[in-house]
Amino acid sequence: MALPNYFISCDWGTSNFRLRVVETTTLTILAEHKTDCGIKLLYENFLKQREKEQTHFFADYLKEQISSLPKEHQKHIIVAAGMASANIGLFELNYADFPLNTCGNNLIWKHLVFNNNIEILLISGAKTNSGMMRGEEIQAVGLEQELKPYKKGFLLLPGTHSKHLTYDNGIYTDLKNYMTGELFEVLSKKSILVNSVSTTSSTLLEKPFLEGVSLGLQGQLSASLFSIRAKDLLQTKTKEENYFFLSGLLIGDEISYLEQTTENIFLVAPDPVFSLYKLALKQIINPKQLILLDDKVLENALLLGQKKILLQYENNKAL
Repeated sequence: MALPNYFISCDWGTSNFRLRVVETTTLTILAEHKTDCGIKLLYENFLKQREKEQTHFFADYLKEQISSLPKEHQKHIIVAAGMASANIGLFELNYADFPLNTCGNNLIWKHLVFNNNIEILLISGAKTNSGMMRGEEIQAVGLEQELKPYKKGFLLLPGTHSKHLTYDNGIYTDLKNYMTGELFEVLSKKSILVNSVSTTSSTLLEKPFLEGVSLGLQGQLSASLFSIRAKDLLQTKTKEENYFFLSGLLIGDEISYLEQTTENIFLVAPDPVFSLYKLALKQIINPKQLILLDDKVLENALLLGQKKILLQYENNKAL
């Protein structure tokens, strides 16, 4: 089945919103529009009004943002991933169940058309009995060509809530969630440690970071947290050193279960997170096991995954 020449990629997360006009064959991005009105903020705005029901409130916002794209590209089908399919989003879809195929054929999707001529292909998240994700599943599907030559391993997608996916010959068999990013945010900005950590530079301080990683790997996360305050008050460490120590402590705790693995580990993330996890992982595994995929690969994976779902939809129409 022939795909349309173009589609609009919609990446709608908790905190951000992005539209991109994509040439389907080459995945060339022809135009882009971003806002900081993620699902959370728009849902809060929805609750403040009574005129529109939720789906149409979100669809109207989408229509408004599409008007910022070049006029000749405003009518393409929109392929939407992320929190748009959550209960606080555009239209709630159930999570697809693991195992997850890298062709994407067991993800749940729904075709929506609104009176304002917006045509949306909405993609679900995916879940196991103890983990879930919305948005990363489409990236995982799009990463197939990068992982396929290695056959097996663990795919790490760090973030506010890091995801670790077990990959086995074209199938993601398991998922683990880690609240590493959110814990760092809470501890560094809302806990008793708030006045003991800070950073004004993007330069990674390796020594305190690796000290934290080492303790995290040893299961010393809880026992080491208060030492950050003590080191600040006793002036044995600077606030910036404490910042990287805390980061290392949390990341070390997250990756500790991988210390004895003989499998490949695929790290996919943008900087500065990419550099932090790379340095931490090099402490526990043979460098030959570590497959590094940067933010450009991640960006392209999203588009590849959305294209696969678009193909599923077009094939379904032809039946």
